[in-house]
Amino acid sequence: MIAQRISTAGIGLLAAILTGCFSPSSEAVGTAAPAPGIPGSSPNAKVNAFFDMGPTAAEIKLPADQVFPRGRVFPFAYYSIGGGSEAKRGELLPEAEKRADQKEIMEAGTTLIGPQYELNGEAVALAREYRRQTVYTIIPEIDGAKLVGSRAFDKYNAANPLPREKIAASIAAQVKAVADNPEIAWWDITPEELRYWRPVEVEYLKLATDTIRANDPLQRPIMMYEPGHRDANSLTKLTPCLDFIAKGMYTNYSSKGDERVWTRYSTQEAVKARELLKRPEIAILALPEMFVEPKTAAERAMIPVWVRHDVYSALTAGAQGVLVFSASKRPNFSSRPIYLDAYKTVASELTGKLDLGTVFLFGKRMDDLEFQNISGPETVKLTMKNGDLTLPATAMANIAFNRLRYVILVNSSPETVTGMVSGLPYGNDVTVRDLWSDRPAWSAPEGEFEVELPPWGVRAFVLGRGQ
Repeated sequence: MIAQRISTAGIGLLAAILTGCFSPSSEAVGTAAPAPGIPGSSPNAKVNAFFDMGPTAAEIKLPADQVFPRGRVFPFAYYSIGGGSEAKRGELLPEAEKRADQKEIMEAGTTLIGPQYELNGEAVALAREYRRQTVYTIIPEIDGAKLVGSRAFDKYNAANPLPREKIAASIAAQVKAVADNPEIAWWDITPEELRYWRPVEVEYLKLATDTIRANDPLQRPIMMYEPGHRDANSLTKLTPCLDFIAKGMYTNYSSKGDERVWTRYSTQEAVKARELLKRPEIAILALPEMFVEPKTAAERAMIPVWVRHDVYSALTAGAQGVLVFSASKRPNFSSRPIYLDAYKTVASELTGKLDLGTVFLFGKRMDDLEFQNISGPETVKLTMKNGDLTLPATAMANIAFNRLRYVILVNSSPETVTGMVSGLPYGNDVTVRDLWSDRPAWSAPEGEFEVELPPWGVRAFVLGRGQ
């Protein structure tokens, strides 16, 4: 079991979380967003060359009130805010409880209201109330009957072709009815999980996306959820019609609870699909899970660690937004408050004072630093149907932004890893600051600094000029 393989350091971290002594949030000491560096402010030319690259916040010209990719706001959303019930799937909460749930989530770093499916009207109203934007779900109808579920197209074939005119008319009417609404950021296509090997479903997706674009004067981007098992080649089949790759990366649901590197691999496959399509403008979304009840008390205690790992693992690998599935309350899911608190903390880091979401979205990915393993596992195994994969245990994002360097490290093993970040310019004019610690900034005169990562741990540092 997971808990049986946690090292002493991991147990210490877990105890700190449970006792409230560990609080990696944007409200913690030492977490105000660093001010931009001053170009050429070091007497060391190599230090200036190291920091004077990548964009600054002032150079981002996208609207500040629009969600990425049309604006600069980092997308952090939950499916089904205020939906569901502990008593019955599909049953809605009483109004007072629903409103309280929505308020809690919307005031905790959430920048976008994720797909609400049939509750589009409520999602738009909620977005207007909290000055946010929302994802609007398209649910086509044929002769008054909604097309829902994975088998919605099974009866259509060469002998019984897709009723294109009726579907197009239904979608066009839905889009036109709300096209002038500024609260809508993205369109969401249903039915989801379309099967790319069935021509009729590919035909439907092209028809649906073409119809949306023909009737949306603002040309807002379009997404559709795809199942987590799809690899890069599979993802290229439907993405040509879409503006996002939105693939599930549900670790526990996918039986990858002991192999959480799955989240990194999943995101890397999406990045690879984008490269194969030669469409760098496609945005990649991380869809982590919030619906699987842990099997044991030990696993339940690991939820805050799991959440941080899974989100930052995906972001380090190239994700550009987070859609948590889902905020819906559901039967036999007593761990929901623990999950939600953990996601709220991560959201506050990405969209609050630290503003790490902007760094991930607009910073320049660099390859001039290296993480050198000192102790702990160097690799981890990912079990796959077509043969196991061996991946580095630790992933690092090295991002230049605002004339600073951000270094984010994610340990995807159940053991403590210690390593050295190296490649910094030599000299006393490079300082390192731990973003989630009150430790004073320190210099790295030898061009390196040591990092300890607890089991499934995440560390973040900002490097700058000055002593």
